[in-house]
Amino acid sequence: MSVERHVIFGTAGHVDHGKSSLVLALTGTDPDRLAEEKAREMTIDLGFAFLPLPGLKHSAAIVDVPGHEMFVRNMVAGVTGIDAVIFVVAADEGVMPQTVEHLEVVRALGISTGVVALTKSDKAAAERIAEVTEEVRTLTRGTFLEEARVLPVSSVTREGLPALQEELARIAARVRTRSAAGIFRLPIDRVFSLKGAGTVITGTVISGSLKTGENVVALPKGLDLRVRNLQVHNETVEQVFAGQRAAVNLADASKEDLERGDVLATPGALAPSLMMDARLYLSSRAPRALGQRTRVRIHHQTREVMARVVLLETESLPPGESALVQLRLESALVAVAGDPFVMRSYSPMFVIGGGAIVDAHPPKRQKRAGAEEVAKRESSALAETVAETLDKAGARGVRLDKLQVLCGVLETELRGVLEQFQAEGEARAGRQDFWFGSGAVQEMQSAIVSCMAKLHAQEPLRPFAPLNAVAAASSPSPETRECFRIALALLQEQKKVVASGEKLALAGHSPQWVGRYAQARDKILSSLAQSGLSAPPPLEIAAAAALNSSEQKRVLEAMTEAGMIRRLAEDICILPGVFDQSRSKVVEFIARNGSMNIAQARDLLGASRKYLLPLLETLDREGVTIRQGDSRVLRTRTG
Repeated sequence: MSVERHVIFGTAGHVDHGKSSLVLALTGTDPDRLAEEKAREMTIDLGFAFLPLPGLKHSAAIVDVPGHEMFVRNMVAGVTGIDAVIFVVAADEGVMPQTVEHLEVVRALGISTGVVALTKSDKAAAERIAEVTEEVRTLTRGTFLEEARVLPVSSVTREGLPALQEELARIAARVRTRSAAGIFRLPIDRVFSLKGAGTVITGTVISGSLKTGENVVALPKGLDLRVRNLQVHNETVEQVFAGQRAAVNLADASKEDLERGDVLATPGALAPSLMMDARLYLSSRAPRALGQRTRVRIHHQTREVMARVVLLETESLPPGESALVQLRLESALVAVAGDPFVMRSYSPMFVIGGGAIVDAHPPKRQKRAGAEEVAKRESSALAETVAETLDKAGARGVRLDKLQVLCGVLETELRGVLEQFQAEGEARAGRQDFWFGSGAVQEMQSAIVSCMAKLHAQEPLRPFAPLNAVAAASSPSPETRECFRIALALLQEQKKVVASGEKLALAGHSPQWVGRYAQARDKILSSLAQSGLSAPPPLEIAAAAALNSSEQKRVLEAMTEAGMIRRLAEDICILPGVFDQSRSKVVEFIARNGSMNIAQARDLLGASRKYLLPLLETLDREGVTIRQGDSRVLRTRTG
């Protein structure tokens, strides 16, 4: 049974060693598409062909790269995203300069499997083929190709091609299938226009998936675009997946808007950066040690940028050694942690090493101290990196998409770590996918409790503190309000804080009615008990209790908040029991008579219009009655 897989092979090897001819022999497609390539009989730019293999139905492709030293930049762009390499060495010429350089490139990019094709075997005697095979074994010793099969082939006679096809099928069957989950990333390697279609880009999908009609962003330019059409193997499809070579027809873009080196990505998931921490390996074939702040060329995916290398652990990096560095870029790259890169010298240009990104969005590092931070990040597991990032974010928290960019992992993997943290009480999820470390939430809880204790001490008569006042004091920045919300909810869940609408109180807090405040309270309650519905103005009662105007206001607000009195209007308050009795009488009267006017209310309750109107308006606001002309009727209840 055939298995659907998405495998990309890439060629590598010296100029004129027969890479393009081999691709043509394997696929029937000439990867040299440019007129200049035909005229010069030399590959200049990238070529692509689709490769049917036994057991893999229309699922393999070959990226053909130029071998000339002038086009190493194009070569690096071509092998970005490949799964395996077809390492080409001509049997008649043997190992040459670009053979060595191309091996350095594929090693630096982390390619882990491949096959060696000894091309032009029809031009070499058996003894020469044996000599070149030994040269290849010497060259690849200690590399991922050390155990690779070395197969003599001829694109002219087709001798050896069946064995090579079988080996490619075997390699393809072993290649790990890439996950279609997470961030969509496609580094662009070609941009062109088609009549009637518009702008088309091609590249290898290195993570995620994309559907027709979805939106993407082109980085680092930040262009928002829509997918009009998708093709794989020259066939229109509804969705493309990681590991496939894809052609994407884009709406809202012209050919001039995009270029090789740009990246199509899930909107909001990635961001360009001008600084990156990395583990750098200097090739043992580098001509000299790498000095501090050396200017180099960094090849990442399909993009080349100039950079200065800041060595964090030493002042000089000898050939064959590695070190933690910070790359200070002259133009932006779009990367995630773990991405490989290739490094070439500024002038003359040749490959001198490569490495892997440790942090794609670091702060500016200082030597030594910076090395410790990068080493910690490099060696830490994902869970440790997430915990450290949450800790640094504090009460501001981190949105999942930004955390994903910082950590450089699939969303499913990151969300799994966060959910495990939450289950263990080490992290808290907020709204809009914000996440907070438990330390930040605990600090916010302490700030809330401290603030409320202070407010209770300032207003000892009041049973509650205003929510807005607590929020403003505990969380003065709008960026920390979500952490405040989470911390407050936990305090309520833990029964350490009691809420009543927009008011809060510490559990166990009770108003401190002592001294003349207690005497004033008792006089007010006694006076209202004697007055019934026709109570004197509250400030008159408070003034009789020997309180100044500020104290009078404070006492009345505290009594209202505690439910000791009901404020019907600014200058009218009554006891809650009086209010309840009056409401019951009104409801019974209207239920019996159908409605009630102000005259009937006066006869029923024995109070003047001054007190009756605020009472009836309060009943209207509370949904007990509704006004119809000059009368009140009971509000119809539904549901």
